[in-house]
Amino acid sequence: MGLTARLPRSCVETLVGSVLWPALFPIVFPLFVLVWSPFLALGLCSSDSAVGVPPALLAWRRLPYLLPMVLLVDLPIAILFFATNLIEQLILRSPLILAVYSLCRRASQLPNREPTLPDTESGHHARERPHANTNDGARYREHDSVWAALEGDGDKVRPGDVKLISLNWLMALAERGDVLPRRQDLPEEAFLSSAQLRRIEQGARRGFDLADLEEALERNIKEPSLSSWLGFSASLFFGRKRNPDGLLPIISVSYCWLEAAHPDREGRQLQLLSRKLRGLYGGRGLLGACREYGFSDMGVFLDWSSGYQKDPALFAERRAYEASRSAAEKAAFDRMLDNTMDLWYAHASITVVLLTQLPDELPAGFDRSRTYDARGWTTFERCSAELGAKPASLGFAKWKLVIDVASDDGGAQRRLPATPERMAKLLAACRFTNGADSATVQALYEKTAKTVLGTVEKLYYIGLPLVRGDAWTSPALLAEALNHCESLRTLALAGNRLDDEGMAELAAGLEDRALPALEFLILPANRFGARGVGALCGAFPRGVAPTLQMLGVSQTPIGDEGAVALAAALATGKPSHALDLSYCDVGDEGAMTLAAALPAAAQGCRVIAANNRIGLAGQAALLDALEAKHGPQLLGHGMAVTQMNLLPWSYSLMRALGLAPCARERPSRRHVACRHTF
Repeated sequence: MGLTARLPRSCVETLVGSVLWPALFPIVFPLFVLVWSPFLALGLCSSDSAVGVPPALLAWRRLPYLLPMVLLVDLPIAILFFATNLIEQLILRSPLILAVYSLCRRASQLPNREPTLPDTESGHHARERPHANTNDGARYREHDSVWAALEGDGDKVRPGDVKLISLNWLMALAERGDVLPRRQDLPEEAFLSSAQLRRIEQGARRGFDLADLEEALERNIKEPSLSSWLGFSASLFFGRKRNPDGLLPIISVSYCWLEAAHPDREGRQLQLLSRKLRGLYGGRGLLGACREYGFSDMGVFLDWSSGYQKDPALFAERRAYEASRSAAEKAAFDRMLDNTMDLWYAHASITVVLLTQLPDELPAGFDRSRTYDARGWTTFERCSAELGAKPASLGFAKWKLVIDVASDDGGAQRRLPATPERMAKLLAACRFTNGADSATVQALYEKTAKTVLGTVEKLYYIGLPLVRGDAWTSPALLAEALNHCESLRTLALAGNRLDDEGMAELAAGLEDRALPALEFLILPANRFGARGVGALCGAFPRGVAPTLQMLGVSQTPIGDEGAVALAAALATGKPSHALDLSYCDVGDEGAMTLAAALPAAAQGCRVIAANNRIGLAGQAALLDALEAKHGPQLLGHGMAVTQMNLLPWSYSLMRALGLAPCARERPSRRHVACRHTF
């Protein structure tokens, strides 16, 4: 009988640790000493009063010592340490594990569990929907559609139908305490022409191109090769371009009209807006942040001053009031309303400011129940901005694309996209000054939402808590929105407090054959375990995500039970390229079940199971399966199964590290996403 047949698995792991670590300790420990010794030497070169201060903070005082130490000591040691670590991890570790395990292979086999997908709710049957046109989706991404809205687009929009005000001019007006006039009464210097806006856009500074880096990383993950790795490296080190976030120098303001004839007769809303925008971003203000990006000014869309309006002075005389706007002006206003209103709020490159607060002093007789959230047009404007066309974060610009002035940090409470069906329910509870506007808003939003959701390719909800029963951020609402996402390629849900029940709700809410184009599904640092990952895998046989290539569930406590469910999914070809379950509390049983499923998995599929509690038997089984499928490789296999519990610290510490990102609690359940901003 072999050695491992007489020892418990924990003893086997201890034995391997006692073999590997002492063998490597004479190499690793001196390297650590050598790496840290230069920093100690630099500290000794500082003055007595500086002892204890991190050396990096005093580098300018030790330049004669710093340069020789970095060039002659630090750099060679760093190269040596990196090379040694590479040899240990990729060349020595894998063959050593296989060699030691081969001595007792027969006796050490653990019973494999048959990987079968658990029974889950059937979900919703797919509903027939008209497919979104990719060209229509470009309307909310490309800049040409916005320029056409300003310069004319044939019969739909004509030049001058819409005009944008200069943010510089608007802020100066607020400083003087003046009231914003209607479009017809504004001086010409108040406006920015499309030619001026184009010049402002061309003045944007050069910066790091995060979108290009992301695409290069995706190519490297999908088709790992020397060329894709070089492309990623080139994007990482040389990826700079002008206007790297692809922004337009345009701001749209969503606000409440205080009176039927005039939105802000006393100018108090303008004062509030100006004061809030000036106080953003550490006192730089929104305008200051835009100037740092290279935009010398911004064009502002405000319906009161961007489109032709009636004369509020004639409101008491109904006939004269209606006639105060000419037929040509009325036609221009209607074209603006019908053909551009969706752009100003839903376009990916336009910043939206939500004036959700009302001034302290309101007109006499004002109905205080008519808040921002209770109005139909403001509901349309905010929900349009949240549909998903706008990126969740900017790489170079230092402001948010959706700004709620009620928030001190310059962001807005992030919410999930509202589907057309949900918008119908919201509008039913909203109030309109003109009752006929309800049908207009619903039709306009349905067109916008179907196009944006149907053509969006990437959705990132990082740190947004997904809590069952929440009015704006529940897993059921997310599933409802995802059912419309026909072109979605990447979905990232990281640190969302998504538990077993939440994942089951999300999976059950997905219709059959939902997410037909999804390739990357990233779900790290959540709270679901085996039941949650089983519910997710149970959706795949219903045709959900048929083109899934990469599935990541790292830092979630799925254990061996969850690994068994993932193994069953692997055997059906999901995912086809890579499965990442690092820091997932997986042991030998789960690892060996995954290894047994690999031969039936898609041809290019790889498993990354690093930093679990997999012992010698599980690591050897995975290495065998990976080498049988992909052949021996210097890079990849060793790191894929590396277990930190072979080093002299406990697995429990590593598990705590993996769960830490999703362990934060919010102080209040009300508006669970209020601290997570765009």
